Amino acid sequence: MKNTNRIICILLCTIIIFQLTGCYSANKSTHYSFSGFYFNTVINITLYDLSNVPDPKALESEIKEICLHYESLFSRTVEGSDVDRINKSKGAPVTVSEETIEILERALYYCDITDGAFDITTAPLSILWNVEGEDPKVPDEGLISEALSHVDYHLISISGNAVTLQDPEAKIDLGAIAKGYIADKIRDFLKSKNIDHVLINLGGNVLCMGGKSNSEKINVGIRRPFDETGEAIVSASITDGSIVTSGSYERYFEENGRIYHHIMDPATGYPADSDLLSVTVFSPSSMDGDALSTALFVLGTEKGMELIDSMPDCCAVFVDSNYSVHYSKGCSKIPVKVIDE
Repeated sequence: MKNTNRIICILLCTIIIFQLTGCYSANKSTHYSFSGFYFNTVINITLYDLSNVPDPKALESEIKEICLHYESLFSRTVEGSDVDRINKSKGAPVTVSEETIEILERALYYCDITDGAFDITTAPLSILWNVEGEDPKVPDEGLISEALSHVDYHLISISGNAVTLQDPEAKIDLGAIAKGYIADKIRDFLKSKNIDHVLINLGGNVLCMGGKSNSEKINVGIRRPFDETGEAIVSASITDGSIVTSGSYERYFEENGRIYHHIMDPATGYPADSDLLSVTVFSPSSMDGDALSTALFVLGTEKGMELIDSMPDCCAVFVDSNYSVHYSKGCSKIPVKVIDE
């Protein structure tokens, strides 16, 4: 079948922003919102307070340059990016930017603490399965085994600014952490400009800073899995922090009545077959939330809950295959509730 879910995913983000209205006027300071297409998804950034923004258009251009810069470093599909050069190195050391070293080291930290449930060397599997392709199919079992033999984050060696893949056929993919990293960097840039009230939405990776104002939080909804109308299953009101969702309904195809999604299990070579439809992580850092949401989805509710409960600054909302919602302990600190209760 043709895979139309990538289009649906762009139109219906996993995180739904409620009451996001308004526009910019040269005669009256209100909020300013702009969009773009980066990292293979639609991004949207809203500035709620323009008191320190004399030229919103100029600021928009600066932020888009930041997006282009990081896309040129981290994208697996952009020719000449740091990741592209590493993947084509055939095991030779590759000198990369400080930013690439920074994100790789943080990614490897999450590979370690999740016992490989999060693994940035799953690119051979992602390429083979091609879930976002025009006509994806379940690959031959022998091809899956071959691709899986090159998946192991321990194959990545870092020395200074040099990165080496010890298996010449190994490849890395930062798709499960890069948007979070970039959202954090955009937030830091805006803070340096004394901009206090911002919503950063990088294709469903949402980062809030200061709420809409000092007295008004930002209301968000987590999309009900597989609901193409954009209906939310859980809502939350937050002032600061990141919200990232990973789910089987974001990008997938169907074959013989079974759904195959894009989140690969590094242990099996197949899409993760946990008891979950989605996991949403609330965290101070969007990079951390990005990596954790993927890892928790692969781990499943029980093991995932154990991991997230060990992190005092983070919490997670799990939606299982029966559409039951489960909250980690930390969710008691923020107003989160099931929509239809």
